[in-house]
Amino acid sequence: MKTLDQPGKAGSANWQTVGPFEQAKAKMHRQPFRVTHELVGNPLFSLPALMEVAKQAARRPGDLYADTGDVKVADKWGEIPLVDRPIDEVLNRIQSAGAWIIMKHVEIDPAYAAVLNEFAEFVRSLAPADPRFSISKPEMLILITSPKRLTSFHFDAEVNFLVQVQGSKRVWVCNPDDRFVTTESEIERYYMGNQSAGTYKPGVEDRASTFELNPGDAVFIPSHGAHWVQNADNVSVSLSLNFELPPSTYKYPSITNYALRRLGFQPRPLGKSLAADRLKAVTGVVALRSLTAVRWMKNRGQTSSSGRSMGKQ
Repeated sequence: MKTLDQPGKAGSANWQTVGPFEQAKAKMHRQPFRVTHELVGNPLFSLPALMEVAKQAARRPGDLYADTGDVKVADKWGEIPLVDRPIDEVLNRIQSAGAWIIMKHVEIDPAYAAVLNEFAEFVRSLAPADPRFSISKPEMLILITSPKRLTSFHFDAEVNFLVQVQGSKRVWVCNPDDRFVTTESEIERYYMGNQSAGTYKPGVEDRASTFELNPGDAVFIPSHGAHWVQNADNVSVSLSLNFELPPSTYKYPSITNYALRRLGFQPRPLGKSLAADRLKAVTGVVALRSLTAVRWMKNRGQTSSSGRSMGKQ
């Protein structure tokens, strides 16, 4: 039986933890936990309203993603066929399209920004005092998913809450510190720009926590917490409400470890030494610039060679 803590505001989304607030706070950035809300029935998240949101997102470069197909848990982004028709056509046939639609930066609209701002206040009350885990840059993504559609295995850098508004789904969330699920090398490659670095391994289901999300439910997914999602037999409307951590917490130390690994070393994993992680946060900035310069020179050399070859033909 769920126990709700931390009373919400009248007329608000009334964000609440399931179980004692302090227990959820202790899990922040470490383990998934449940949250509830009162956004169900809010006209902002009706399909007619989201049709206009999708059209607006399509006008902003990079703010609309839509793919379709019979997706498997081990599939990677980039392997799934993208939608090749106008987004309103896809939404009109969302029941049978086998589609997954993501609209980014929805908070550009002040009405959605108000929802996000209230949520951000709630999440900041959960965040620890440790500056390494301070959160910034709140963002709202809206996801519309066809019945039975699966979102494949992946992990993210962001602090993320998956919020269910319409429909139902099952979510598997893995321990972010389980290096069988997400290896050090995968995390390092992710921060070097490979957002599909996470690779499904048979048996991870047995190591994951499972959550059934119905309208009014939400779950916290920690940074690097690998997860995948199976939609039920109905159209789903979900929100991905996320924040960024300081780049000195994971990004720059991971880039340092990536560079060390490329040089043949076996670097100490993050979290084993706070002093070492702080040093790597500094060297990571330099390493990123150096690796970027090497890539630029390599690409320039390939372009020049290609040009010379073409001139000889």
